[in-house]
Amino acid sequence: MSLMRRGRDWWDWPFDINIRNLPSIFDINFPSLSGLFSRPRVDIVESETEIVATAELPGVDKKDIEINVYDNILEIKGQTSVDEEKEDKNYYIRERYYGSFARRIELPAEVDPERTTAKFENGILKITMPKLHPSKPKKRRIDIE
Repeated sequence: MSLMRRGRDWWDWPFDINIRNLPSIFDINFPSLSGLFSRPRVDIVESETEIVATAELPGVDKKDIEINVYDNILEIKGQTSVDEEKEDKNYYIRERYYGSFARRIELPAEVDPERTTAKFENGILKITMPKLHPSKPKKRRIDIE
């Protein structure tokens, strides 16, 4: 009796295509979809008295940024534009996005839009939003009698 393998392994069947040699889906460039994923990355930090949002907006001019705070929502909108038109250039790689962007984030507490401030420096936008109802300290030391 000889030991022979009958049939094929699942990765060799039915057309002897080796899955490991197929091009990766991540290697495909979708330039028309790049605008769908352009939104600023934001960090939100909450303290007892305020909420601070920090957003990365490289290449954006301060005059092209709009910030709105309403119904516990922080909204950051803006526009990036091409520095120079390169119609006759053949791009090898073009990953930078030009156009409008918007980001809406629900805030963890009620903030005061009237006292909200923003600073923009070196492509970093920092928005400080004071809370309407500062939270009480959650920890209190109890003295023993």
